[in-house]
Amino acid sequence: MTAPDPSDPAAPANPADPADATEATEATEATEATEATEAHYGDPFDGGFALAEHHQSTPDLGAALAVYAELLTLAESLDDSPDVRFLRGHLLSNIASVQLKAADPAAAARALERSLALVRGVADVPMGPRGRQVWLEVLLKTLLAKAELLRRTRSLDEASNCVDEATALLAEFHDPEGLRAAEVSLTRVLLLIDRSEWGAAEELASALLSPAPTAAPRSDRPPAPPPTAPRLLDCLAVICASTGRFDLADDHLARADDGFRAAGDNGARQGLLAHRAYVVMLRGDLDHAERLYAEASALYEEQGLAADLAVCEQARAFLAEQRGETAVAHDLTASSLARFERLGAALAAADTMLLGAQQAYDRGDIAEMQRLAQTAREVFEEQRVYERCAQVDLLLATALEDNLNRTDHGALEAQSVAMALGLALPAALALEAARYDFVTAHARSQWLQLADTAMRLAFRLALRRGDQGLLFELVEHRCAGASLALTRTDPPPPPSAPAHRPGLVFPAPAMKTHTPAEGTGSGAGPSSLLGGAAAEAAATAGLRVAPPPRVRMSAESGRFALQEYVQAAEFRYHRRIVSEEEVPFWPPTT
Repeated sequence: MTAPDPSDPAAPANPADPADATEATEATEATEATEATEAHYGDPFDGGFALAEHHQSTPDLGAALAVYAELLTLAESLDDSPDVRFLRGHLLSNIASVQLKAADPAAAARALERSLALVRGVADVPMGPRGRQVWLEVLLKTLLAKAELLRRTRSLDEASNCVDEATALLAEFHDPEGLRAAEVSLTRVLLLIDRSEWGAAEELASALLSPAPTAAPRSDRPPAPPPTAPRLLDCLAVICASTGRFDLADDHLARADDGFRAAGDNGARQGLLAHRAYVVMLRGDLDHAERLYAEASALYEEQGLAADLAVCEQARAFLAEQRGETAVAHDLTASSLARFERLGAALAAADTMLLGAQQAYDRGDIAEMQRLAQTAREVFEEQRVYERCAQVDLLLATALEDNLNRTDHGALEAQSVAMALGLALPAALALEAARYDFVTAHARSQWLQLADTAMRLAFRLALRRGDQGLLFELVEHRCAGASLALTRTDPPPPPSAPAHRPGLVFPAPAMKTHTPAEGTGSGAGPSSLLGGAAAEAAATAGLRVAPPPRVRMSAESGRFALQEYVQAAEFRYHRRIVSEEEVPFWPPTT
């Protein structure tokens, strides 16, 4: 940093002032950090790196890839040496990052493996302090890119291992502005979202946006936001929209847009368009949401962003269905599904299959509905997203009940009711138990509303079967450990919920796992399973609810309420339904 010119009226009046000395030190450290981590290979490589990065921010991903490919060809023509191998690894790492943005995961995976092999291969080569920092910088970027790829393919444990390795490298990496540390933390936030741990993701993202000061607060300058602040705000916007806090979501999106604009990242700004549409859709303004999604679709198609386009088509298919445009909805669903399958986005494809299953049922194509729903369930089972498995089972049970209401099953009615009940009740128990994972009242409220919808279906089926014993056990289970609230007001149906259907079932947006970095963080699903009401326990901010106790139905037999259904739910959906605590249903004797 150049020393202040005493003749400059803007120069500090007292160079020995502690505040000014601190600022000078911070600026010097930042400059040194930039020099330490900025690789200088000489032209044409340095100019090529700068040009490719400019294309990425435009965004023009094809042009960026073309520049990197030309540089890689040149690097591969050079005589082999540790420096040249490292240069090739650096180029391949950047190529993989662009391929990830361009939704080409297969090519990105190949480039990442080659990059890691080259970069790790020179780890033991003697290098000075600056060289070591450059090596760490490239390895950190490559590990984070690999974690991003693994997240998108739902290899979450492997992605977490990459993040842990990157975290360990931070101890040696000179990172005074916290750029790489912030990126590692952002990846952890996204992993939490992918695991549907929305409360923990929100807490971590909020903490990262409000870091504790490392020194005494400065009155003359506000603390700088973390370098990943716009993306963290984007994550928070998706979380807040998914949990019913639309005004806060709008505020986060506006701040994210300001941050991306200040950074000159037009590509990231454009990615916010689908998230704005998502918020508008959840508010219930479906026409406005369709206009925004259509605008985003045209933009993503022009730029070749297949993943973002697939998400928009999924959302537009749902919106078209709500307008009664069956053919349009079918075409958009088919297009979205085909794109997700080509990209290898299995979970997103399974979500689209469920939307297609609902459409097939509306057309009266029961066989197609069952095929799509079962295929989706197999994906959810493989990916260990068991709450979604419960939602598939609930969809099938709802469709079966609807069919019982429309047609006469004759002598097979008892069998059909039993089949529907065997699907609905374990699913209802699992969805009810899902809210125990959340701390925030908003998230628990959503899950409670979904669980109530499922449990009402179970009660209707038990009544239809005339099973007084099952009804008795249902009541005992529901009352066990419940808050004795005197009143409970059910919410009105959300604006987007169609009135003509007896129970639309589709994964709620709060359970989506698409990454915001792809424009898929919002997912694209209806808000028909979301509600603003909650029981007393669920509405109490910060209170973590727990599974209810087991209700002992007989001192002699040892049977507890809904025993078979609880066991089925715990087996199918891999979660605890009741606690180890046990209470008798009969009043205690004195």
